[in-house]
Amino acid sequence: MGSGTSCYSQAMKFLHALMLLTALAYLSMTTAHAYNGPVIDMHVHAWPSGTDGGPDEPKNQAALEAEWAELQSFNIVLAVTSGPEAFLEAWEAAQPTELLPGPIFPCIDGKNPVFYRHTCFTNGENFPNIEWLEEQYTSGRFGVMGELYNQYAAIPYDDPRMDPYYELAERLGIPVAFHTHSAPPLTAQQCCPDFRIANGNPLLIENVLVKYPKLKAYIMHANPLVYPEVLDLLVQFPKVYVDVSPWQMAYTRKKFHRLLQEYVDAGLIGRVMFGSDGANYKKAFDAYTSAEFLSKKQLEGIFCMNAERFLRKNGICDSGSD
Repeated sequence: MGSGTSCYSQAMKFLHALMLLTALAYLSMTTAHAYNGPVIDMHVHAWPSGTDGGPDEPKNQAALEAEWAELQSFNIVLAVTSGPEAFLEAWEAAQPTELLPGPIFPCIDGKNPVFYRHTCFTNGENFPNIEWLEEQYTSGRFGVMGELYNQYAAIPYDDPRMDPYYELAERLGIPVAFHTHSAPPLTAQQCCPDFRIANGNPLLIENVLVKYPKLKAYIMHANPLVYPEVLDLLVQFPKVYVDVSPWQMAYTRKKFHRLLQEYVDAGLIGRVMFGSDGANYKKAFDAYTSAEFLSKKQLEGIFCMNAERFLRKNGICDSGSD
């Protein structure tokens, strides 16, 4: 009895120790994905809150100030920001964090085609004046081109009207952000009668990438669950990167993780960059950090290092480190 009891006791101690080690290992796995480092947000909008008026209108000013505060509180070291010219000016004046601003176009009847009917440019045109635009880039005022809203305006990505802008971006090394995929419900009925889902296939950018091989391009809303062709596009054009907003918010956590897994399986997770697209930052971060199949290095890449490499902003991810 004594010997049996002793063996039983030792076995139980071993089992308890094994269970403790297993629990600790599980906890280390589930907490290893926490991220509080620097973030480059590749998809920010300097937009009105939905009311009429410019950036000085009280509700718009309050919305912008709230956005600025969130950028700072979540350690956004660089915000790649698009919007109407007047709103970009307001953001630049406030300088809540380091910005990389860029104009949205093509526009519709001179107005921002998405949600809000504000004038895109002071010239009232659908496209920015090319000489004026070059001045904005060479002076350092602008740093990105887009978000390009060709899909909303029924202007193909490879339309000849776009050539002067691609040529300028390629020559100056300006990143170009392409809107793809879809849009909010009833887009054609509410704002943009020529909008069609079919015109949002990322594969339609291929002609642009062939014609402008040095173009620094990234694809917004790049969703391989709907458009698996985007993976082939990235393989063919190694300089092209993506952001996958707003799927971190629009999809269930499980489905969003399937989307990320597609990039992991294809060996392309190193070209996925974080974009908020107006989403709540905490929820957006949680969507990534809860993906236990992503390594710490892969998360650091998504949140900062991949964009640092794409933008050639060497060292910027060090600026927000603890």
